[in-house]
Amino acid sequence: MEKYYDILKTVGLFMSIGTTELDNVLKCLGVVIKEVSKDTIILLAGDKPQFVGVVLTGQLHIIREDYDGNRSLIAAISSGDMFAEALCCAGVLESPVTVIAAIDSAIMLLSFQRLMQTCPNSCVYHKKLIENMLGLIANKNLQLQNRMEIISKKAVRSKVVSYLESFVPKQGRNITIPFNREELADFLCVERSALSHELSKMKKDGLIDYRKNTFNLKW
Repeated sequence: MEKYYDILKTVGLFMSIGTTELDNVLKCLGVVIKEVSKDTIILLAGDKPQFVGVVLTGQLHIIREDYDGNRSLIAAISSGDMFAEALCCAGVLESPVTVIAAIDSAIMLLSFQRLMQTCPNSCVYHKKLIENMLGLIANKNLQLQNRMEIISKKAVRSKVVSYLESFVPKQGRNITIPFNREELADFLCVERSALSHELSKMKKDGLIDYRKNTFNLKW
């Protein structure tokens, strides 16, 4: 457990909780750590979410499929990110999304019931955990709204610009995105060929430079 403490300090759920106290908090919550191989399904659409997850290492993809089997990549989450917290908080009986390991990863699972209920051991940090959880859910809602704004744009270039600009506040004009071309096309709800063509045109127009998933924004 100790080898993940540096990562856990970056997780919003444990904000303002020191290392010494964190050890007690994790024991109180009865956390489980799992190592999962690439393509392992962690939460299957249709199943009832019961655990809040934290990505310790690696990367997970959150995927939604429609009735025709068309798959949409909702998000990629990596070290320090959480998943399923909004589903658990909403009391969803059947998950609308599937969470799958994009690469070999390590995750931590916390019982949502133990997290949100009053601690039987009178843990002084339990109230802080609940406050942090509410903040995380509010932030996740803003992220979903941002994605809806991006994919609602009609032109491929407009979608690309909006998506890349969403990284600027944290990374500046030189950014690294979590997707390869196929995944990015899936996330933006466009054809891969159309995306590649538009990226090439933007590079020719002097708007961007890129290599794989690293971009330099020049506008």
